[in-house]
Amino acid sequence: MNFSIKYETVEEKEKLIFFPIPEDAVVSGNSTCGKGSSESSLLVVTFGTGHSVSFSFSRNSSVYYAEKLGVAYNLGDKHIFPDARRNDVSFSSESTGINAQVNTTYVCMTAQEIQMANATVVISAARIEAYVPGSDYSKEETVCEADKTTSTTTVPTTVTPTQPPTPKDPVSIKYNVTSSNGTCLLAQMGLQLNLTYITKYNKTGVEIINIDSNATASGFCESTSVGLSLKSERTSLWLFFSMNETSKKSYLSGVSVHINPFPEAQGGALNVTNTSLNYLQATLGKSFKCSSKQILQVSPVFALDVFKAQVQAFTVQNGKFGEAEECLLDQNNMLIPIIVGAALAGLVLIVLIAYLIGRKRSHAGYQTI
Repeated sequence: MNFSIKYETVEEKEKLIFFPIPEDAVVSGNSTCGKGSSESSLLVVTFGTGHSVSFSFSRNSSVYYAEKLGVAYNLGDKHIFPDARRNDVSFSSESTGINAQVNTTYVCMTAQEIQMANATVVISAARIEAYVPGSDYSKEETVCEADKTTSTTTVPTTVTPTQPPTPKDPVSIKYNVTSSNGTCLLAQMGLQLNLTYITKYNKTGVEIINIDSNATASGFCESTSVGLSLKSERTSLWLFFSMNETSKKSYLSGVSVHINPFPEAQGGALNVTNTSLNYLQATLGKSFKCSSKQILQVSPVFALDVFKAQVQAFTVQNGKFGEAEECLLDQNNMLIPIIVGAALAGLVLIVLIAYLIGRKRSHAGYQTI
């Protein structure tokens, strides 16, 4: 579940921020279970500093409904809203359109976007069941309509992907994420989304999207995690950095991308998240640097291509990059000319030695008269 929130800054400007629900979110004691056919149920999940998301459920004799989705967000949380003009808790809600047969699990892998007044929630890979008869999900499932379209499709194994014209390399753009304690992320890089998808015509398609300077950048700073959000009209990209306190390393630990609309693809949208990555490693206090193109495989259908990158997370002093640690690709690129040069020098030396030996032998074949 991902959120995008629109709020007003201290400069009286509108700003849009995008963030996922964290893994340490917990079910609130305000949640209730309805038992009878006329009783309502409420699921409340809390996270962070005063944030929550809630589902209200109702049912009749055969169908249960997730009638409303509510989002409460605390504008006083300076980690997520560092420059918000207000400090109160705002609330938005909207109907979901989610319903399922009683005693079945609602399943929807396709991303569903629910838009509210100042908030948008994207739900994907969903498994929901209200009024559960036992202690676990029911074996029977009610599959959403979007998944029904996708599930009846077999990925072709012999069709060559349709290759669109490859765009130019993306422009290298400088990003920074700053909180009241200073800059927690400094990055200079070009980003490119490389997507493989199944088209409406049961063919494999490929799309490459450059992240340009028009994308709205925001993020958050926490003690052991840092996030950078890049949102444009069609794409939402999150980069998450973590810290390994044992090895004193920072690294890219997660990537989340949401593309909507995606009319060429089945389902009309694409949503991929992976929070178990280990890319762009650097020692704390130093920056990761790589002039070579890097292909960061996020999932079988999505790769993030990174160009001319320099990244430093957490310990950024005076808003400047620390000492650079070169990537292996750059080290190899530097090593190849050295190896070639050494080989050529060795070859010249061998030829020279052979020439001198040959010359000496030719003199030894004559006698002085």
